[in-house]
Amino acid sequence: MIEDSRLYGHRMSEWQQVRQLAQFHVYLDPETGMAYTHPEFLPPIIRNRLLPKLGFESHSQRAFFIITDSHQLVEYKGLVYPYSNDNDIEIVPASGQPWGMLLKEHGEREAMALNAIARRIGGVYGEYHDAGVAIQNREREGGEIIHYGVLRRWSDDYDYAYAYIPFIRLDLFDAVRRLATLEGTSHIELLKSAMARLGLILRTAHEIGIYHCFTHPGNIDAHGNLVDFEHAICSAEIPVLKRLCLNGSELLDDAHLRYRDIDLFFAGAREILHRCQTCFKLSRDELMKKIRFLRENISITVGIPVFEVLAHLNIGFYEDTLKRLPFCYQEDVIGAFVDSYCESGSGSEVKRGIFSELLRHGKWTPKASGYIINAGNPLPMQQIPNELILKLWNMAPLKKKEKVFSPLH
Repeated sequence: MIEDSRLYGHRMSEWQQVRQLAQFHVYLDPETGMAYTHPEFLPPIIRNRLLPKLGFESHSQRAFFIITDSHQLVEYKGLVYPYSNDNDIEIVPASGQPWGMLLKEHGEREAMALNAIARRIGGVYGEYHDAGVAIQNREREGGEIIHYGVLRRWSDDYDYAYAYIPFIRLDLFDAVRRLATLEGTSHIELLKSAMARLGLILRTAHEIGIYHCFTHPGNIDAHGNLVDFEHAICSAEIPVLKRLCLNGSELLDDAHLRYRDIDLFFAGAREILHRCQTCFKLSRDELMKKIRFLRENISITVGIPVFEVLAHLNIGFYEDTLKRLPFCYQEDVIGAFVDSYCESGSGSEVKRGIFSELLRHGKWTPKASGYIINAGNPLPMQQIPNELILKLWNMAPLKKKEKVFSPLH
């Protein structure tokens, strides 16, 4: 029974009060620790040893988690079923992958990034397992062979303040507040702790030379654990990527990638938001009001593409959460991030610059992110567009393409 399951000391019925979670059967491989949604499509040698488990909805429709017998949370990302274009399964624009699936290059990239960071500071680890091979665009001559699988994520952090809670992300304002109540702390203290954790993770990633590239609040849990590194770019790859000579590739350097990770989190996808303003002939404030209304009334967006797009736009953590707080609390939460991310001794100058920008403009400006990148010379930089990152991941060397040619008729 769901009420009998415990996670981090609370019954699942209590967690359901924080965020409603769908339940369904999944199947655990006791030899590998991997779990699957569609066992009928797995090889018999794996299928015959699977054990049924109760799975819970995670943050997205391609992710779920189980609670082990020792009350530990283990999350799995990537559904397993045969895919072809004949099945009319859409390619998700935000990820460039077939709906519900995790492609091999993305799963391996995320596991690499998570483990590189966790080996230094603890936190969330990842392990990718292949699950199958399919043909994409098979109706066209020269279809592409794709390898897909499942990513397992878990945390070894026994400090509950940083425990991995994948089903409550920072873009869920009300759920985060309810989580604070469940934990017996204040909303502000929870946000401060999460921002301190996020700052440490991002600083560690950037020191290693790993850039997340899609740091919107929906990729960060309520305790500040940054996941979903599936489109990450490594510093060592930059010279090769620049030689592809794509539009905007002059922005591909360590400084701009660091800037994107910071600015995208706090300010959202600037280029997309600007296009929406132009398309709908709205001021920035008018656009934000419409987005917030649609998010708070998400049921009315179902089946209306333009409403669904607006409701899921990344408007950034400042507009999504911080702007709803009194300014003194904004200072506390932002300060927690700055103190963890920035070099020792520079935090005060960075915070003064950011708070000055917020008071002057009432929004997160490019220069505010510039202070975090370089307090001594806080130049507003151009945010690398989402489209450029996705294009890079659709080309060699990041994407390993295998072609399959249809026989002549």
